[in-house]
Amino acid sequence: GTLSGGERQGVAIARALYFEANLIILDEPTVGLSLSETSKVLDFVREIKERGKSCVIISHNIYHVYPVADRFVILDRGKNIGEINKEDVSLHSLENILAHVAKTGRMPDDY
Repeated sequence: GTLSGGERQGVAIARALYFEANLIILDEPTVGLSLSETSKVLDFVREIKERGKSCVIISHNIYHVYPVADRFVILDRGKNIGEINKEDVSLHSLENILAHVAKTGRMPDDY
């Protein structure tokens, strides 16, 4: 049978865990996935963290990554324009920051 998108992501993450990778990079891991598949991918990310491994998630969907993130690096056209620890920002504030970045190409003055 054919694996779904979420199952393929799960296999890729499981493979990285099996080979004891210390850093796992996921590029847009939830794009095109159903809600249940997205939930499974985020559960895998939680497992990665529980095992003491590092995970970098590249995503345009802050609603998917906010629950599992510890820190956010904000890029604009590939340039790092700001970093924020999750403990310093609510989801709502992060939405406002990203809207400001989209308009101006820079972080708000208070960050």
